[in-house]
Amino acid sequence: MKTILPMVLGLASATFISLAGAAQAAGDEKLAAALPEAVRTAGKLNFTISLAYPPMEYNDAGSTELKGFDIDLAKAIAERLGLTAEFQNVEFPQLIPQVVTGRSDMIITAFSDKVERQTQLDFIDYFKTGNVFYSSIDHQDEIKTEADLCGKTVAVATGTSWVTWAEELGKLICPADKLITVIQIPTQAEHIMQIRQGRAQASVIGLEGLLDLMKQEPGKFYQIGEVGDVNHYGIAFAKANGELRDAVHATLDALKADGTYAQILDRHGLKEAGVEEFKINGATK
Repeated sequence: MKTILPMVLGLASATFISLAGAAQAAGDEKLAAALPEAVRTAGKLNFTISLAYPPMEYNDAGSTELKGFDIDLAKAIAERLGLTAEFQNVEFPQLIPQVVTGRSDMIITAFSDKVERQTQLDFIDYFKTGNVFYSSIDHQDEIKTEADLCGKTVAVATGTSWVTWAEELGKLICPADKLITVIQIPTQAEHIMQIRQGRAQASVIGLEGLLDLMKQEPGKFYQIGEVGDVNHYGIAFAKANGELRDAVHATLDALKADGTYAQILDRHGLKEAGVEEFKINGATK
């Protein structure tokens, strides 16, 4: 759902941001040995992102410091390889051109692994996402499952795939005379206002968005039912960059094995979004 959120630093050309300070001097020598020679010589990994999408990648108002799960994971990958992490911020449509033209090493920015994208890119799936209904805690007794939303009103972000998903699910699980009423409203803040004012009883959000909301406002919101339309975000590489892809894949396995991956998930309240295995090109649709 990245494309529906504001790009606070969206630029026609890339914004170059150097982060992470000096990498560990040595890193993991065995992992580093698998890197392409050009990357080892450069001493850095160049990640392309598209701001802003908390909790994945964002910066606070008035600050240029990058934060978020993707940022921390990218820095951990670079550090383990003895490299420095550098970031280029571009508008969302420029993500693929940035990588396939060699201006960046990889994309790490809540970017979905999709079959149609696999014609140009290879993905390492590293984060589970999907659609979830949620509401304010005062609805928890009356609305426990998706079926309890039949005959209710759900506020959904204008023009997103969430609209169709909520409508189609309602047709599947609800009686014809008691469908889910979907109203389209631009922002999450407005969705919450609709719920609090009684004009809607629930809303739809991405899994990571709900986990972040519940972290920021503990005890005020809850998830309704299961995660739907489950898919994965992937770190994306140009097809010609298989050597780097494999080196990063091995590094992710090492970060998972020693607990670093889990620590970064926990830091951002995203434990439920972790993957059991870092699959390459795992998407089938």
